Amino acid sequence: MWLVACGGPIAAADPAAGPTVVSAQPVSDWKLSGSASVKETFDSNVYLQSETPQANRESLVTSLLPQAALAWHPSPVFHANLTYAPEITFFHSESSEDFVAHRLTLALTGKNQKTAYESTTSLTFIDGSSFGPTWTGLGGAPATGGPTVRDRRDAAVYRSSFRVTQNLGKWFVRPVFSFYLHDFQTEQRATPGYQNYVDRHELLGGLDLGWRLTDNLAAWTGYRYGIQDQARLLAFPEEYDNTFHRALVGVEGQPAKWLKLSLALGPEFRRYGDHVPVSFGDRDEVNFFVDASLTLSLLRDDTLALSVKQFHQPGFGGRSTYADLTYDLTWKHQCNKRWATGLGGRAYNTDFHKPIVRNDWVLSANAFVNGAINSRLSAELSYVYEVGLTRDPNASGREYERHLLAAGLKFNF
Repeated sequence: MWLVACGGPIAAADPAAGPTVVSAQPVSDWKLSGSASVKETFDSNVYLQSETPQANRESLVTSLLPQAALAWHPSPVFHANLTYAPEITFFHSESSEDFVAHRLTLALTGKNQKTAYESTTSLTFIDGSSFGPTWTGLGGAPATGGPTVRDRRDAAVYRSSFRVTQNLGKWFVRPVFSFYLHDFQTEQRATPGYQNYVDRHELLGGLDLGWRLTDNLAAWTGYRYGIQDQARLLAFPEEYDNTFHRALVGVEGQPAKWLKLSLALGPEFRRYGDHVPVSFGDRDEVNFFVDASLTLSLLRDDTLALSVKQFHQPGFGGRSTYADLTYDLTWKHQCNKRWATGLGGRAYNTDFHKPIVRNDWVLSANAFVNGAINSRLSAELSYVYEVGLTRDPNASGREYERHLLAAGLKFNF
C-alpha cells in the first residue's frame, strides 16, 4: 500500500522468484505517467523509546510523495521502465528527523520464444541528519536496532539484480546475479550510547535448473555463491566479511486458479574471514535460508497473502552478524469496484548469535481502507500498532510501544 511504509531492514534479495511475463500485445513505444501524494501521520513514538528522555515523543508527520515514470516498449524483446519517486518528510515536533529520500528505479525486461530476461536496478539517496542517534536506555538501541530511525539519516543504497531464463522444452536454465551496497554517510563517534552505522555490501551469483510440471507451475534446484563485506568501525579491528555457498530447491507458479506461490529454501555454508575476534569461535557455520510467498484468492473479493524470509548478514551497527527473519500476513477485501479494506501483521526478528548475543522482535498489526474518489483521485486511511520486544534480560530500553495513524490523498496525472 502506498500510504504506510514499514521501516524494515534493507538487504539484498535473492532473485529466485518465477520469470516475469512480458505481454506480446502491441504497445505504444513511449508512455509518461505521474502521480502526487500527500500523507499526514500521527506518530506516538518517534524515537522508539520507552524509558529515556526521548521516550514516547509524539509528532505529526507530513510526507509529500511525487512520482514520475517513463516507459519505453518498442517490442516484446525490450521493455524499459524508469521511475523517480522522492519522499519529502517533515516531523513537526522533532525537526531533527526531517529527511528527503530520492528513489530511482530502472527495470528492463524482454522475451522471445525461448528466452526471457529481467533486470532491476534501484538507487536510494537519503538526505537526512548526518549524526546517528544516541541510545541511553538499558540494552542500548531499540529492538532490532531501530531501522525506522536509521533510515531517516544520510545514506546511499544501491541494489541490482539480473537473471535470464532459457527455455529448453519442459526444462529451463536460469543464471542469476544480484548486488547490494549500503553506504552509511553519518559520522562515526566513540561517545557512549552513540549509534554508529557501518557500510556493508553483498555480491551474489548462481544458476538454477528447472522443470515445468505444468504450463503454470515449475520446480527447480539451484546454487548460489555469495560474498559479504563489512567496513571497519572506528579503530576496532573486527570485521565480519564472509563467503557462503547456498544450495536451494524451489517451486514457483500457480498450481490452481486460487493459489500463487514462490518458494526457495535450503542450507547455507558460510565461512567468516580472519578479522573476527577470537571469541567468535568456529568461523565455519551452517545456516538455513528461506524466501517464500503464498497468495490465496479465497473468495471472489478476498485475498490472503503470506510470506516468510530468513537470511544472514553482517550487522549495520558493526562488530556483529545476525539472522534476519520476517513473517508477513495481509488480508484484503474488495468492497466494490472502488473501495477496499484490509488487515495485516508482521513479525520481524533479529537474532545475533555471536559474538554478541541479542534477540529482538518487532511485532505490528495494521488496518487500512483505500479507494478511488474518482478516476484520478484516491484516498487511504490506515492504522499501525507496533511493539518492540527483547528476549534478553536487563535490556528494557529496547522495548517500546508505538501507534501510527495516517490519512492520505493521491492524484494520478
